[in-house]
Formats: sequence, C-alpha cells, structure tokens
Amino acid sequence: MLLEDSHYQEATDFQPETSGLDSSAVLMLGILELLHAEHDRGRAVMPLAAICKRLGLRMSTLQRLMTALTEQELITISTEKERLVAALTPGGEEISSALQAQ
Repeated sequence: MLLEDSHYQEATDFQPETSGLDSSAVLMLGILELLHAEHDRGRAVMPLAAICKRLGLRMSTLQRLMTALTEQELITISTEKERLVAALTPGGEEISSALQAQ
C-alpha cells in the first residue's frame, strides 16, 4: 500500500508546463483575438452578447474580463443602440496584431 501511496503522490505532484497559464489571461487573449479578427472584417465594434456566444462565456465572466481589459486600456466599452459593445483601442490593436504575427 505504501508503494501505491508514493506513486499517487508523484502523480499529483506533476504539473504540466501549461499549468502556469492563468485561464483569465488565456480568455482575455481570446477576446483580443476575436475583436481583431472582426475589426479586420470591417466590424469596428462587437456586441458583448455576440462575444459571449462566440467564446462560450457567461456574461458575468465576460464583464469581469472586459473590466480588466478596459483597465489595461486595450478595449473600450460603449453603448450602441441600447447594446453594450466592445472595440479595440490603438494599444489593443497593436497587441492583437503582434499576437496574430506569431
């Protein structure tokens, strides 16, 4: 039984290299990538509801992520036709373009 316990401990101590990635950071990069792709298609703003649907996120999760991106001055949130919409700032466009180039 001791051998099994030590084997279990080794298995639980293993952390893959991607475990260091924060899931919120990954989602924020996904938002920037989506807004960049839509901007390239001629869509300067995108409704938050459409972002939720495309990324499979709950609105509360998206709003938390959008707050962080707004604080970093990567996106702006505004109201258009009674809907909340997001757009990349020049800094957000620069970062998302750099991500696309990789």
